[in-house]
Amino acid sequence: MKKIIGLVLFLLFSVSFPVLANDSVFYAEGNTLIPLQETQVELRKEILKFYVVDHEFANVDIYFEFFNPGPEKQVTVGFVTPPAGGDVTDEEMKSPFITGFSVNVNGRSLPFKIKRLKETTFKVEKAEEDAPKDDYFVYYFPVTFKPGLNIIRHKYRYRGGSGVELDRDFEYQITTGKSWANKQIDDFELQLHLDTGVFFVPARFNAVPPDTLSGRGIGLADWKIVGDGVINPVPNRFFGEDSSEKRLVHLNRGYLSFRARNFKPDFDLSFGEFNWAAGWVPYWCEMQAECVDGDSLEKVSRYFTLAVEGGNNAEEFKEFTSRDFKYLRNYIFALRGYDFRDQELKKFYSQFFWYKPDQKLRIEDVKLTKGQSDFLRELKAIEAKKR
Repeated sequence: MKKIIGLVLFLLFSVSFPVLANDSVFYAEGNTLIPLQETQVELRKEILKFYVVDHEFANVDIYFEFFNPGPEKQVTVGFVTPPAGGDVTDEEMKSPFITGFSVNVNGRSLPFKIKRLKETTFKVEKAEEDAPKDDYFVYYFPVTFKPGLNIIRHKYRYRGGSGVELDRDFEYQITTGKSWANKQIDDFELQLHLDTGVFFVPARFNAVPPDTLSGRGIGLADWKIVGDGVINPVPNRFFGEDSSEKRLVHLNRGYLSFRARNFKPDFDLSFGEFNWAAGWVPYWCEMQAECVDGDSLEKVSRYFTLAVEGGNNAEEFKEFTSRDFKYLRNYIFALRGYDFRDQELKKFYSQFFWYKPDQKLRIEDVKLTKGQSDFLRELKAIEAKKR
């Protein structure tokens, strides 16, 4: 866990990064407000909302309730984020990759200043490999905790990471909530407002004693779908036995919710979507059984992303059959839960845990992005020339 030594109170933001063609770019992640040696103020409540937008961005809205049992006290709050790093220009490194930053304390919007870390008394114990400590940015502002209940609202927007194995991922450090006087978050609520991709989420937030690890259902986070969707009940260690367990989830509509009292997490939040072209699609099939029509699936899964766009070379599709084209053209509609009348399509998509047909959904209800519309139009043109 990354830590920052501030004046009295601080908020840490570190980075997540994509690895594309051996290049990487640092963006941002977030965490719960962290105090420095705080023995008085308690973190009574946190409502953390993520809104995944424009495929790779997240709008974050956080509501905190703090309780100060003593007299009024003023502390300095810092928000620390590394500069852009990796495959970026010198110009991009001159400003942070956080936008829409705002903080409201007890109904009053607070002004803030931004400086390089080396220009302040804030310190970072551990920096990212490609981000020197002195180059970090610090947003800072004074906060007055009045006696009793104090409400802090915090909002920002940031871009998630991506890479060879991950199409996108978003991270948030919730373990830092244990740094307050009560050593926990008394009342915690997490809402993930996802798009219609197939996401991974943490299987659990707390460690399980070694002698109980054989029970795969022990200690699983109690995720709830508010709306319509499916969450795979079987957790998996996608990156080997030493990696954390994840569960796959898909939403036709609504959001994913997790609530806990006296929350003392051992693990931080990490969610996102795999790069399905990297071979993860078999995890969609029922209990990882052999997938139906595997040859076609291997070909079409290269394009299983909501971020498809036009501009593809017809040569890429030279091995596609008419059935392959049909599967691929209907992927976006399957994700929305369209109830196919074509039995071949229904059989193909019904093998995936996430396909949940909605008989009320009409084809015209499925709204496509410009990139998706361009891709489908191009795909039809390429298919027509092959006939």
